[in-house]
Amino acid sequence: MNDILRVIKLEGSFNFRDLGGYRTEDGRSIKRGMLYRSGNLSRLTENDLEIVNQLGIKKICDLRGLDEIERFPDPMLDGVVWHHTPILSDEQMLGQVGEHRNFADTLRNTKPGELLLTLNQNMVSFKQAFQKVFEILLTEPHSPLLFHCMAGKDRTGAVAAVMLRVLGVPREVILEDYLYTNETLEQMAANFQEIGYNNLPDIQQEVLDALFEARAEYINAFLDELEVQYGSINVYVQEVLGLSEDDLDLLKRNLLE
Repeated sequence: MNDILRVIKLEGSFNFRDLGGYRTEDGRSIKRGMLYRSGNLSRLTENDLEIVNQLGIKKICDLRGLDEIERFPDPMLDGVVWHHTPILSDEQMLGQVGEHRNFADTLRNTKPGELLLTLNQNMVSFKQAFQKVFEILLTEPHSPLLFHCMAGKDRTGAVAAVMLRVLGVPREVILEDYLYTNETLEQMAANFQEIGYNNLPDIQQEVLDALFEARAEYINAFLDELEVQYGSINVYVQEVLGLSEDDLDLLKRNLLE
């Protein structure tokens, strides 16, 4: 594990960490206590809530679909504004695990990892979600932000990748950040088991492993697709997400040191 990576240990959640400390290509670093990413928050304990409240988070971007939010809602946190910023449609999301026979049928008829490669490529097209996240980030950019999905892996990983790349963090560090999810697989499995979220009978283990693991080819599929479609992260954030040079300067002034 990168010794810069700051993990917040919680009883009822997993993959909760501070993106602060990562170095940028121009020698600066992400401020600690400003950008947080995590997996499912619906099972936070009273002790967890105390820890999270102490982080001073003011804004949450929930990247999940309506089905997931209805079944596993985020807890109410004091002084925090919650925003729904879904990436992918309900039909595309892995949020349907254990709920729809069609999803299990898809897994039985796909090669291990193929579904996640396609999903990561498809996320590039959901520009409205990324636009909304940056709009929220630019609103009081000095206020700490948390973004999350169910596993805190692919949707969360895509947002983290764009955010870190915009701030100048090298791609190899973004990859390392994405792969850290594999350190939390036991907690993730326990969480999903508790909420009855991984009931997928008759699926080969190698297919399930590919579904829950963070693999370099997944985040690379997202970043490569972004470059194929738009040429570079700079073109994407300015021409697609609509961020101006002033917006980028504002983010860097508040999030870098």
